Amino acid sequence: MKHDRILTSADGPMVPDFLKWAKETGESRDTICEIEKIAARLNLTKEELDLLPADLAYFEKVIAVSPYGTVSRSKDLEKARKRGNSRIRSALGRFLAARGYETSDATVRASYDRAIAFISDHEGFLDRGALFTRNTHRPFLLVRARAQVGLPDLDQAEFDRLWHDATPDGRKSMRKFARRIAELWRGHNRWPELADLLPRQDFVVPIASDRARRIVWQSLPAPFRADAQEVFRQTLRQPTDLRIWAKEQLRLGRPAVEVDAEVVARRGKKNKPPKNLKSALAGYRQATTWLIRESHAPETGFAGLETLRDLISTDALEAACDAQIARSAASMTLKDADKSSVLWSRFTNLTTIARHGLRDPEVLARIGLVRMFYADYVLSPVEMTADAEAICDRLRKSPHLAAAFVNAPFRLSTISTEALETATTDFATERGLRLSACAAAYAVQVSRALRPANLFMIRRKATAGCPRNLTWVVDKEHAEIRFSGGEVKNGQTIVVDVHGQDARILWEWDQVHRPALLKLRGIEASPYLFPGTAAPRLRKPALNLPSGCMSVASIMELWDLGDRHLGLGLTPHQCRHALATLMLAVRPGDFAKVASVLANTEKVARRHYGKDSGEAAAVAVRESLLARHPDIFARMKRRT
Repeated sequence: MKHDRILTSADGPMVPDFLKWAKETGESRDTICEIEKIAARLNLTKEELDLLPADLAYFEKVIAVSPYGTVSRSKDLEKARKRGNSRIRSALGRFLAARGYETSDATVRASYDRAIAFISDHEGFLDRGALFTRNTHRPFLLVRARAQVGLPDLDQAEFDRLWHDATPDGRKSMRKFARRIAELWRGHNRWPELADLLPRQDFVVPIASDRARRIVWQSLPAPFRADAQEVFRQTLRQPTDLRIWAKEQLRLGRPAVEVDAEVVARRGKKNKPPKNLKSALAGYRQATTWLIRESHAPETGFAGLETLRDLISTDALEAACDAQIARSAASMTLKDADKSSVLWSRFTNLTTIARHGLRDPEVLARIGLVRMFYADYVLSPVEMTADAEAICDRLRKSPHLAAAFVNAPFRLSTISTEALETATTDFATERGLRLSACAAAYAVQVSRALRPANLFMIRRKATAGCPRNLTWVVDKEHAEIRFSGGEVKNGQTIVVDVHGQDARILWEWDQVHRPALLKLRGIEASPYLFPGTAAPRLRKPALNLPSGCMSVASIMELWDLGDRHLGLGLTPHQCRHALATLMLAVRPGDFAKVASVLANTEKVARRHYGKDSGEAAAVAVRESLLARHPDIFARMKRRT
């Protein structure tokens, strides 16, 4: 969260003003409690609330989506979070109206109500005479709650404002709203009473302001692509290629001294060639389009873009860095520029290209100097410990979250079972099945937290050139998941054993709920434990990974669905930090064991989890956990 940089410059009232108003005007005790919980939800002190603006857009983007498990132990966290957010949202609307900041009124809302009522009254099954399919009205609800003009007067400018203030989930609704308006206008002759209630224009979905303009590689001029591809080929030259080239040069009669000197020059200090050539090539292309994005404006096209060597200029490098930092500063969703490894990745790829592809000392020096200019923002992944520290700190302060993490598979499985038993629609059934999938994913993560790229590439069936890696040693009791070194980031072999209750949850998903989800979604077949319709983003060179996996967006939606009920605020990767913290609580100071379980080195484990006396911190966690959950360490010892 970017509280300190973005929010201190905000104009208008701040959260302390909102809280003071709520107490003075006699808002309900529950509402006041929810406002006071904001600090804990964002891991701030009460004194730091003056960093937060009392603004509806900020509330929706940052506060409403923040973890709720830190402030509630409700059995239904999703319901409690929605109730708490609703109380804050309603009170905030009244507060802003009292201060003169709210411009919408009852007339504006009524214009949406009439359209929503008409659509709702005529929703159902089309083959049974309904005018609209079910839930056609739902996207209108978000627009009604946020718009400052009536529905007939809604224009592109107001749509853009709503879009830029919306959360990622809100933007999905905005996309649907734009499609609904277009669909309704195409059929307005069938229901003329609705025509006068609709906007007079279609809407164009804006490009997200916090994301860079996309440049498709194939859209670049063919001569430039050919030049760049040759440079990349030279950069990725393998030892075998170099040996073949050297033999050919000797056969052509060149002196061995010259050939040997050129081999040494071409090899340089490159001791280890990249293991995944496709991944390396993707990185080189990203670094190239990163430079092109700021040096060639959309309106001018790619005029003058001829060679990769000419592209890597000081001006282009500085412009790309400045734009990257500016995007981060303007966004509440992107990481701070000085806490992101994007610039490190771009400079590393460009340096590799200059040294081994172009072999140009001038270009190499140019990149090195600009990298020095922006040294404060060039953060390597090994330096990024803030995320791990934040997770460890959260677990130390809220031991019940540690228990929620360990018990996550069982809790999600229970919620999934209840949802499926009460489901009356395909939507509700699919939601219950997806909760079962999330419970299975957590069953693996609490057993041995995997990197997301491995977790969601678990294969229950072999395909041509790609073996399965999930084996049921004992049905419902013991599952083994094995990853070869070629599948793992650092080349280590990983074996995950899932036992007991977690194995039963994984079996239930694998054998019962997964086939039901495949049938419901119309997916014919997939070898993956978590099926989808996407292809792996970066295929492993050692494996012929098939299509049929979940996309990254689907993975994050699935995980978010589970986290709404857990309130942990963890991503799949952050589960690794949580498991490491709990392991150190079981075995204080045993960084070697943590490294072994996470498939890291002991040095990495100490860097992430050994700051500020890791042993003392682990003891504090242990005491707090034992006081509240006496059996938790018996479970953790079985896992580790």
